[in-house]
Amino acid sequence: MPRIFSVFVAFFAFIVASNVSAFEEINTGYFNDTALHGFDSARYHTDGTAAEGSGDFVLKYKGAEWRFADAKSRELFAENPERYAPQFGGYCSNQMSLGNLADVDPGVWLIHKEKLYFFGHQAGKDRWISTGIDARIKDAEKHWLAYLKN
Repeated sequence: MPRIFSVFVAFFAFIVASNVSAFEEINTGYFNDTALHGFDSARYHTDGTAAEGSGDFVLKYKGAEWRFADAKSRELFAENPERYAPQFGGYCSNQMSLGNLADVDPGVWLIHKEKLYFFGHQAGKDRWISTGIDARIKDAEKHWLAYLKN
């Protein structure tokens, strides 16, 4: 019995490690294909709020499922996804500016020059604000392009 358990643990560790190292253009987490943890990316722009999306208002974009709070948000996104989708595929903008991929907290975000940026923690957002948002965007864009090329 212990040998079977060891084999199972090794197999599971291999599967998880494979998923963690794989880069996807849209951050969907490890076990589903839902962008932004199911939050409505259009509402950040239109209402300035972090609103949870619904399974009733869904759209596929770049291989991910995007959820919206209502039909209006889904239509706005469908008409112009480049405007409403978050920058850097919904990965943490602060970590991207450092060259890393990291998940986000949908409640920690900012809109700068009509673009949506997410962060894993308030400290990352604070770093961006205190050290210059435009400079951090430039750093993040350089790293993002390198991820996209691989």
